[in-house]
Amino acid sequence: MQMRTDLALEAREMIDEKRSGVMKAQRQLPEGMTVTTEEKDHILITRIKIESDEAERVIGKKKGIYVTLELKEGELNTLDVHRELAFTLCDEVEYFTKRLHKKDPSIMVAGLGNRNITPDSLGPKVVETMIITRHAITDKSLQLELDERLGNVCAVAPGVLGITGIETSEIVLSLVEKIKPDIVFAIDALASRKTSRINTTIQLSDTGIVPGSGVGNRRMELSQETLKVPVVSIGVPTVVDALTLAKDLLEKAEGGELEPSLITSISQTCGADMVVTPKNIDISIKRMATAISDGLNMAFHKGFDFGDISEYLM
Repeated sequence: MQMRTDLALEAREMIDEKRSGVMKAQRQLPEGMTVTTEEKDHILITRIKIESDEAERVIGKKKGIYVTLELKEGELNTLDVHRELAFTLCDEVEYFTKRLHKKDPSIMVAGLGNRNITPDSLGPKVVETMIITRHAITDKSLQLELDERLGNVCAVAPGVLGITGIETSEIVLSLVEKIKPDIVFAIDALASRKTSRINTTIQLSDTGIVPGSGVGNRRMELSQETLKVPVVSIGVPTVVDALTLAKDLLEKAEGGELEPSLITSISQTCGADMVVTPKNIDISIKRMATAISDGLNMAFHKGFDFGDISEYLM
């Protein structure tokens, strides 16, 4: 059974768990893969770069850059933690926008997911508190005197196939072809293998994203290959696959891998599509969505701080 996770950091951890002896002790990486870490007051940053076919095969993730921000305290419940997370996210987002080598890039934010299902509502909630400016910048007939710090930003929350009858990728692709942004930031819920990382971790990646993967409903991917513009995904694990969680806990208790027959029994008990989420998911999603939108707003609108964001969103 393959452990289900959308986090490159956890995929890298599973490599170590499968090894033994010297290789496990030295935490040797596949050729073409590098891992660096940075520590702040409240956040641990892990940067993983996958550059070879071998590393891609071993870790099970596409070639590219994966940046993980983990809250050390395990909860986003103070203003200090919120500020540090937002500013750290801002710095990481600016790294990706600077690679465009454009002074004022046009940016599209796609808030993926179903706003009616709390663990899947991260994307739409982020979009709700974005400072949107494209209409004011591109429509010269408005003759507005705009703050020079404002960037060119538009956003969309395309919903889900079951509500719209249209694939998310089809909606976003149509908008990209019409609006022609320089880069797309796609926000979505992810799945983790550890409950400790639910709503406490943010993953950024330049490899794109598969909408619905966090809640087990994978759709067509959004990536540079499909949209023809750079796509940066920003995801937060909001659920744990029940079977993955049960297997992980039992293997730790047993001190080794489970027998296939026991895994089959667990699968029949848990159900293949069951996921687990915390009871405080409502407030956790709201807090994380606000931190992400604050970080994005500061990255896209140069010189903005929390006070400026609040003023524009009133």
